[in-house]
Amino acid sequence: MRIWAAMHMAAHRMCKNAHVNWDDTRILLAVSRSRNLSAAARTLGTSHTTVARRLAALQRDLDLRLLDRTPEGPRLTAGAVELVRLAEQMEAAANAIQRRLAGKERRLEGRVRVTSTEAIGTCLLAAPLAELAARHPGLTIELVPDPRTLSLARREADIAIRLLRSRERSTVGRRVGRAAYAPYASPRYLTGPRTPERLIVYDAPVAGQETTWLLRRFTGAQVALRSVSTLANCSAAAAGGGVVVLPCFVGDAEPRLTRIGSPNEMAAAEIWMVIHRDLRRSARTAAVAELITGVLGRAAPMLEGMGAPARPG
Repeated sequence: MRIWAAMHMAAHRMCKNAHVNWDDTRILLAVSRSRNLSAAARTLGTSHTTVARRLAALQRDLDLRLLDRTPEGPRLTAGAVELVRLAEQMEAAANAIQRRLAGKERRLEGRVRVTSTEAIGTCLLAAPLAELAARHPGLTIELVPDPRTLSLARREADIAIRLLRSRERSTVGRRVGRAAYAPYASPRYLTGPRTPERLIVYDAPVAGQETTWLLRRFTGAQVALRSVSTLANCSAAAAGGGVVVLPCFVGDAEPRLTRIGSPNEMAAAEIWMVIHRDLRRSARTAAVAELITGVLGRAAPMLEGMGAPARPG
């Protein structure tokens, strides 16, 4: 009842003008979170032109200016900030209703959205998830290999595979594995001229202890390439671009790379599976979670770097 009351109060305050379009209000939410129209368009899977047009329609419907242009980019007006707060209440209530309904679902049908790191999603989960969906024609699995931490509370994902524990109170998580890292390079690079040493590193927001370790290990080296993509870094190193730190299950699987150090030289990352509390008992969510747990459990030797021996760098 509290959810419906909140929705009713928010709707009453927002919709004094009967022409307010909730879909257009969602566009404003995306702009407020992304801080610019282009990023909001990418998040929504649409174009910059569409976002601008829908915002203009919302401004006309409300007879309210929503954005001020500044040298730093568009900034929400005071009225838009208030509208965003109300829209967030409605969004949270609608998402809660959808989760609770989904949590009672006993059929293996519907959509399950899984977010993960690029490497785990692409190299380990994509094929088994596709096989699960093929066995259950009513099931649709959306796999989002994305370096961003998508929100389960806002239904940006139903299951998250992360390299850190969740801090969202509405979620439950458990450790499902460990990912070891090691330095790699191609034989072509190792036998060629290496002064200065060339490095391939992660860019923000992915850059972490692996990049710090690599820069410390090879003092004075030249950073030849930065990327947020693990697979792009792997491909660049395989082509002879330089030394890279990779998850062992990625580096050991690439025949054009040689491991040149031990996984014990840096801390392994814990792999966590996180689910919203309301979805734990949903049949489709439980089935996908069970499959992911099994896949990562069977992949433990690869994940922990027990595959390839190292050669001196």
